[in-house]
Amino acid sequence: MKQKRWCGMTAKIGTTLSGVFSIIVTHLYLIFEQKHLEDGNCTAISPQDHRGLKNMLSHFIICWSFRIIIFQCFITMIISFLLLYSVYAQIYRGLLIYIAWIFIYETVNLTIQILINDFSIEEVRFVRWSGLVCRTFLHGFWMFFVFNYMRIIYKSQKQGNIICYNRRMSVASAESPRRKSKIISFVHHL
Repeated sequence: MKQKRWCGMTAKIGTTLSGVFSIIVTHLYLIFEQKHLEDGNCTAISPQDHRGLKNMLSHFIICWSFRIIIFQCFITMIISFLLLYSVYAQIYRGLLIYIAWIFIYETVNLTIQILINDFSIEEVRFVRWSGLVCRTFLHGFWMFFVFNYMRIIYKSQKQGNIICYNRRMSVASAESPRRKSKIISFVHHL
């Protein structure tokens, strides 16, 4: 059976490249944010801004944004390696976890970007937004491959389970009946 190709790649290759992409982009994002976020945001917020739950939550996220990003990047690396292992071992649940995590990851990054936008210089703001938009679109592109490969694995495992359950057992013994080989014996008859 010939596998479908999108952009010259099969679903398995695209899913593998999705994991590699996530690892590389997460590492680059962490390097960039280390230089521009590192604990400098809390002093720029005045104590009068703490009125209301929304402002307190915003202040908390702004002050802890670098630590939140480090935690997210660490989890993303682990889940990306889980994706690569899931491709190798054909485990569809690992692919499902990856899809869910990338959605959460990008949502949290968008929230952090919106909240810390006013505390960055204009050039850094532009680089952050363009990086976020490019990364989000590319994650969306790779999700197509991950979803298709997850569907392929799920269908193949579902068919495999049905075949196993339909096997007939011998009434006389608990063992499955021995099948005769289809190879014809090449013994010469005299």
